[in-house]
Amino acid sequence: MNLKGSFSNTHLFSKISLLFGLIVSSVILHSLLALLIVYFSVEDGFSMFFSYDLSSKLSVNIMKLVQFFSAIGTFVTPILIYGYLVSFDFHLKKSFNRQSVLVVLAIMILITPLVSFLLEWNMTINFPDWILKYDMNSEAIVLAFLNMNNYWDLLFNIIIMAIIPAIGEELLFRGLLQQSLIKQIGNIHVSIFITAFLFSAIHLHFNGLVPRIFLGIVLGYLFYWSKSLWIPIIAHFINNAMAIILSYPFFKSFNLIQNYNYSESLSTGQTSIYYAFFSLCSVILLMFLFYKNSRIKKD
Repeated sequence: MNLKGSFSNTHLFSKISLLFGLIVSSVILHSLLALLIVYFSVEDGFSMFFSYDLSSKLSVNIMKLVQFFSAIGTFVTPILIYGYLVSFDFHLKKSFNRQSVLVVLAIMILITPLVSFLLEWNMTINFPDWILKYDMNSEAIVLAFLNMNNYWDLLFNIIIMAIIPAIGEELLFRGLLQQSLIKQIGNIHVSIFITAFLFSAIHLHFNGLVPRIFLGIVLGYLFYWSKSLWIPIIAHFINNAMAIILSYPFFKSFNLIQNYNYSESLSTGQTSIYYAFFSLCSVILLMFLFYKNSRIKKD
């Protein structure tokens, strides 16, 4: 029985209900799958699945496994199924050239000082204590994940913290939400800004709300101009992967980054405004070059 496009002509409310139902069902099923794997592969796995200890390497690895299935169950599986049922075009088949990838790589490298500056400014905002509790919990988990002892830890982190989020979050936010908002609202820029805000807010890390909104805007325009979802996926992957790789002990040994400390980068305001301004100018220039290149390719 071919179900492709079977919900394509239904009302908007029906499509939203379908999407919500798919996400809830997928999260439950993937969580159960993760629980079964932990239960049968780890001694006393059932209790460890529900009681995490960040000081235990085994417990942290279980958390990573749960995060892996949770991300796929929330962002990848239900979104792809939804796209199949409503015949939604995520623009995954749209081609892109090597020049576009190189420009995206340069953007994500040069944007780092500006993002750091925005992060430091964002941390001066006095959010309510009950909101900041989410930040403290998430920061502790990230630090535990980034405590890597070998290349297998590095590879696993790249998979669960860079590859899966890049694919899944771009499918949902740029692929589905941004395109749907443009169709419903009719205003490209408003749709990109709304998508960027929701993209940042869903992370529940409010000390990083502003820089993540900025990154979301950049990803939104890269997708709109290129018409290929692979471009923001690649950009998203580069952004996440750089943070993971620079946290690996081997790379910390180099003089260039030997003083790099993730927790200190979240609590100190040491990014020069001149570096941030240079970063901003560089990103604007590269975004303009990307826009012109996309227009030329389209013509």
